[in-house]
Amino acid sequence: MSIAKHEKRHIEMAALEEKSHTALKKQYHDLTGDPPPKRISLTLLKLAVAYEIQRQDHKALAARVHRTLERLAKADDLSVAIDNPKRAMKPGGRLVREWHGKTYEVYVADDGVYMEGKHYTSLSSLAYAITGAKWNGPRFFGLRSTRAEQNIVS
Repeated sequence: MSIAKHEKRHIEMAALEEKSHTALKKQYHDLTGDPPPKRISLTLLKLAVAYEIQRQDHKALAARVHRTLERLAKADDLSVAIDNPKRAMKPGGRLVREWHGKTYEVYVADDGVYMEGKHYTSLSSLAYAITGAKWNGPRFFGLRSTRAEQNIVS
């Protein structure tokens, strides 16, 4: 971005502080083509507009669009990639998670998961058994993060 354009954007971003809620809603709509979320606070709306300005300046894709494109590029069968974006656990697989210095090995079966010979109906119930807190099981075991490949051992 040129220095002149950079200075113009800096002034535009600073001007967001003085804009009304109505003006920011219009600017958000102009930038995204979508109405802003209902009941969005003034502070959050300012941040959203600032983000959209920067995203468009850098020609970046929204994070969810980028993830979808990466998934489609890696997929052998596009219909599966589109229909089921989440990583699936396959029976016979093994998950490994370290928690507070202890390593937990989990075996995936058709009827749930097993750890130390005990059956659990879901990863969330197993995560609760390990931590004593309510966790999203797939997230706890790294199936919903970019580090999932480190946690799955064939």
